[in-house]
Order: sequence, then C-alpha cells, then structure tokens
Amino acid sequence: MALTVNIDFDHIYEIEPVTPDLRTTTFKSQLADGTSLPLRVEISNQPHPLLPDVYNLAFGPLNSRGLVDDKAEIEHSDYSKTFSTILFTALTYLSSNPSHFLGIDGSNNARAYLYYRFIQRNFGYLAQFFIMHGLKYYVRISRFGKNQFDNPFDFKDIYTSLDPISRGRIIRSDWMYNYFIFRLNTAR
Repeated sequence: MALTVNIDFDHIYEIEPVTPDLRTTTFKSQLADGTSLPLRVEISNQPHPLLPDVYNLAFGPLNSRGLVDDKAEIEHSDYSKTFSTILFTALTYLSSNPSHFLGIDGSNNARAYLYYRFIQRNFGYLAQFFIMHGLKYYVRISRFGKNQFDNPFDFKDIYTSLDPISRGRIIRSDWMYNYFIFRLNTAR
C-alpha cells in the first residue's frame, strides 16, 4: 500500500449507488496491472454496539460469498483516487445523515498505522469536511476471584474513549488507534 495518498474529492472514480439510502455504493478502481476491480463501500445499518450513532464503514472487493473483503491486499494504480472515492462516499452519506458518525476499522496494526498516516498527511483538507477521532479499544480486568478466569472476555470490560485527532500528533506504535471515527463538520 502506498504511503503518499493525497485526498481530493474532485479526483474520484464514478460512484454507483446500490441502495437509495447511500449505505451501499460501488466503484471500479484501476489496478497497477491495468485491469479494474469493482470495490464496494458498505455502511452498516446498525450502530456500533459500544458507540451509539457510530456506523461502521467497510470497503473492499466482494468475496466468494458476496461479502466485503476488507482485508484484501490490492495493488491500486492510484491510491489517492481510490481513498478519495471511499471518503467521498462517507461525506455524501454523512451529508444526508448529519447525526451519524462513521467508523473505519484498521483491521490490523499495519493498516491502522497507514490510515492514521493518510489522515495526518491530509489533515488540513479532511478537517474542512470531517471532525475526526481515533479510538483505542482496550480491555480492563475488573473482575476478581475465580470468575475472572471462567470467562475472560466480557463486553462490559471494554473501555472506549474517543480521542480527537489533531494535526501532527504522533502516536506511539503501541498506542495506535484501532478505529477511526468521522463526523460531518457542520461548521463549514
């Protein structure tokens, strides 16, 4: 994946809405080998279980079961145009649903780091349209005694705290965000 992504909403692929509510769209991304690949952008219809009003945004090619493969490794010919298109679909959705927030999951540490770098590189441009937060999930052990080990994972033990993303802020690699949340900047 390229590190030098420049977001520009005037330089995007043609978007085809799949659903009238703009929760599902597709576009064809040009690949490095000269072929094109349809990519789908899907916004969940249920809010995040731990974050009210946050709806997950997933993107990628469809797998053999017809689901978005957000872990696919694809070599795009123009990463800037591809990610500009994805974020433009987010902007379009949020403009119609200003009370919603959209969350993008960094499916692994490497992707989370790249997404953060993209945001930092394009912060001035993106901040015109979005208010952005990072989220680092972590689990706190709040149980004691033998029950602590009977069921080591309890959703009540997950701590979620939104951290505003600001220009130039360097995040330690061991504290990189897992999830990036975008809200419409209504002050523009």
